[in-house]
Amino acid sequence: MKALGNYLGLALVLAGAILLMVAYWVGWTSSNLVLSGGLLLVVLGAILHIRAQKKGEKY
Repeated sequence: MKALGNYLGLALVLAGAILLMVAYWVGWTSSNLVLSGGLLLVVLGAILHIRAQKKGEKY
């Protein structure tokens, strides 16, 4: 389970990017809920990824 936690941030960034691309292709660009959801996934994923990288390194 710990190994999965290391890649959770990247998975969220990827899911957010895919959501934003699908929203663009389908034409949901006027829906703030979909766009905000994609943005939230990307930002949360980036934060989790940075946190996992800092936790894994030995200073």
